[in-house]
Amino acid sequence: MSFWRKEFTPQEIEMVLGKVREARSISPEGKVSVTLLGNIDAWISFLVSALGIEVRTNTLRAHVVRATIFSPDLNVNFTEKDFRTVVYRRLNEDQSQNFKTFKVAFPIWNSPRFLNGVKRIDDVTINFSPSPNTRLFKTICRERLVQRTDSRFEFFFDKERLAELQKCSTCIAHVKANGPEDANERASEAIYEVLGLINMATDWNKGGRWTSRVKGKLPVSEVLIGPHTTTHFSDGTLTHDGFWHEHWNGGPKRSTLTQEKLHAWEKRYNKFCSGVSISPWRKQCKSTAVRYFKAFSNPDLEESFLDGWRLFENIAGSRYEKIETKIVRVSNVFETCTEHQIVGKHLALRRNLISHGHPIKSDDDETLAFQMLQFVLPYAEFFILNGFSFASREQLWEFLDLPDSRIERSEMRKNLHQQLSLLNSAAQFRGEKE
Repeated sequence: MSFWRKEFTPQEIEMVLGKVREARSISPEGKVSVTLLGNIDAWISFLVSALGIEVRTNTLRAHVVRATIFSPDLNVNFTEKDFRTVVYRRLNEDQSQNFKTFKVAFPIWNSPRFLNGVKRIDDVTINFSPSPNTRLFKTICRERLVQRTDSRFEFFFDKERLAELQKCSTCIAHVKANGPEDANERASEAIYEVLGLINMATDWNKGGRWTSRVKGKLPVSEVLIGPHTTTHFSDGTLTHDGFWHEHWNGGPKRSTLTQEKLHAWEKRYNKFCSGVSISPWRKQCKSTAVRYFKAFSNPDLEESFLDGWRLFENIAGSRYEKIETKIVRVSNVFETCTEHQIVGKHLALRRNLISHGHPIKSDDDETLAFQMLQFVLPYAEFFILNGFSFASREQLWEFLDLPDSRIERSEMRKNLHQQLSLLNSAAQFRGEKE
């Protein structure tokens, strides 16, 4: 992967670095200062977007760019090559040396009984059933409770929200990171992946519904992260006064499932986990689970629909392919493919209208969110499980591009046999051995 993204020309990169050079100065003591701080922030934001090299988290990416600009190792009249050298040096230090151990506490709404024990997602370890008797767990719970009752946050933690948080289970993620924000981002991605697969395993049979609540509508999925995520030092104390929270209008009614249904849910979840672990495109499968959770755990159902559409675009083909091609491809997963092509076109139209500021004036965002779920989830399952053992995503897409008509496929097979026969004849004509 190149240092800069190909969307930006060398001339554009050089112009921005020139703006940074103009704003920086270094004192004799080696302290870096800048003028017009607001403009520097704007150019830093650009450089974060333009940076093409792989960085562990977006938080770390922004930190590395800012640290480079404020580093005395970057001289006043630095060149583009000097900038790259310092970025690589800072990135190496931050991704391999400057670590601290953090704990990240998440409240989980509607967690199924089988989601317990410890799971390791890349380099994040999540304990879904921590012992309430340990000193660490007691300290984390006490610190979170004190924060919830702090008068500064009473507008956020009202009686209803406090009651809902009491109904959540607490899971604790262990992660080594460069700071609280980096720890939160890495732990969140890991738990989104797990809960994305959990929800995918139970959302497959969902139809539409209608909800009416004072605070707004409920999300499509039912296993959620409650609105109070905190980062802690290794002894359990809070890293700072703040916290993170998901979009939250309240949790759906806690599911009461028979043992048989719970077992079926667990079986489907384990199947998804296995599919991700052995997939030739494992990274994209993990991203699919994360994107799925973000989309369908959002109670803003218009945003839920749009995020679901982005998930569809991301896994249905390359970024250069037409939407029409992707709709046909995904529809071919279904037996009633023509019907789903119609649904896909309908969803594409709605997405375009919303994106360009011309939504249809109708209160059907809930219907759209569920239609998006029903359109993308079967394909996401096909994408993750890879039942035909394709070696690449491109092979899977080529397979789904084949016509659903048996007559058309027979004609294609006939033409391919004729081509193979001609190739064999050409080899024989030229005296080539098979």
